[in-house]
Amino acid sequence: MGLFKKKNPQDAFDPDVFTITDTILDPPRFTFLPAIYQDATRRKWAVHQRGGEPKIFDYADVLQCEIVETGNPEDVPEVSKRELAQQILINPAQATKNNAAKRNICLGMGVIVAVQTGEDEISKLEIPVTAGEVKRDSGLYRSYRNVAEQIKEAFDAMGRPEQ
Repeated sequence: MGLFKKKNPQDAFDPDVFTITDTILDPPRFTFLPAIYQDATRRKWAVHQRGGEPKIFDYADVLQCEIVETGNPEDVPEVSKRELAQQILINPAQATKNNAAKRNICLGMGVIVAVQTGEDEISKLEIPVTAGEVKRDSGLYRSYRNVAEQIKEAFDAMGRPEQ
């Protein structure tokens, strides 16, 4: 019954190059989310997509990190009933998102990390926390927000000088 046995994540890394000291993100099984690990002793972090080779970065490669949400009430423009009717006809999905945002519902949350991947190349690593609807005043929202803040804090700490 080794089919569903959890593998040791360190097996994907050469221990002379990267040793996992912390797990920033351990994704649920059967998802396409990558795992994100940290080697605090070497000041490195890695992204490992199942079945692929891990990508290892230095702490200095982290340029910026922020929590983003879909369905921010401040982003919804005030429109007349006529404009709303036109919006529904033109783009019903966007009208639904705007309506949910007005009702204080978060439609998704994640952490975006800007990473230096080359000499003049910057990539964005998007780490989804939730893609479902959740009321902003609920305990579940606070739980998702805590997870996002923990991920952000881990990346922010990488940008701090060694102590």
